[in-house]
Amino acid sequence: MSCVQYHDSFFLNLDKKIEVNQKPYPHASIKNFLPTEFCSKISKDFKIPEKDSNAGIEDKVFQKTKKGLSKIDLMPASIKDLIERLNSPRFISILEKKFEIKNLVADPSLFGGGMHESFRGGFLKIHSDFVFIKKRKLKRMLNLLIYLNEDWQDSWGGAIELWKEDMSEMFLKVSPNINNALIFRTDLESNHGFPDPLNCPDSTSRKSIALYYYTPYEKMIKPKKNFYAIWKKRPGVEEKKFGDNLSLFKKLKNKFFFRF
Repeated sequence: MSCVQYHDSFFLNLDKKIEVNQKPYPHASIKNFLPTEFCSKISKDFKIPEKDSNAGIEDKVFQKTKKGLSKIDLMPASIKDLIERLNSPRFISILEKKFEIKNLVADPSLFGGGMHESFRGGFLKIHSDFVFIKKRKLKRMLNLLIYLNEDWQDSWGGAIELWKEDMSEMFLKVSPNINNALIFRTDLESNHGFPDPLNCPDSTSRKSIALYYYTPYEKMIKPKKNFYAIWKKRPGVEEKKFGDNLSLFKKLKNKFFFRF
């Protein structure tokens, strides 16, 4: 099979597999997202060098034991190949059609995305993501998450949860087992995370690839919340939210300055 034929098959299969549910906000949960052998190769190649992992990705309040790699030149060849395919005009045209969004663009810098890994005791509290990258005049529209964990057990936790806009109810829970994928709209109310500590063995980690897609945006956006992840409280659970753990100095700083 030629490279072109293989790529055609790759994209045609993704086009068929992505089915968008519009409520409560657009999302698509897909099993067996990638060709099985291709995904298995990516899972086996997945390794984040300690010296190259993103600094400051861990937050003791909202996310713990997490490390990441966004420098594509340092990634294994199989993961580079995947990201190049999923950032290609061919795949972006599929996303535009499925989610009814025009002028989508990929982020070759993988800002905030790329390879992510969490370990025993780790968590990511429920949140909505930053929406704008001010300096590049981009508005974030979609998140794509692909999970790479072979033989993952449900008792270990780590399932990604999607919550309604008002945080009244969790409406979707997706296991991080290998080749599960989730695509969803990004805005201030697209709430998601895996909020409870991982119970996996010390020798195991929760691995994923995260890609984000944007549209150009010219208008100046002033509210600081558009440039930050906004942490949410689950009903009946005592949890902090955005601003709860900030000093007075940081609260004043955030009032007048932007992060991005």
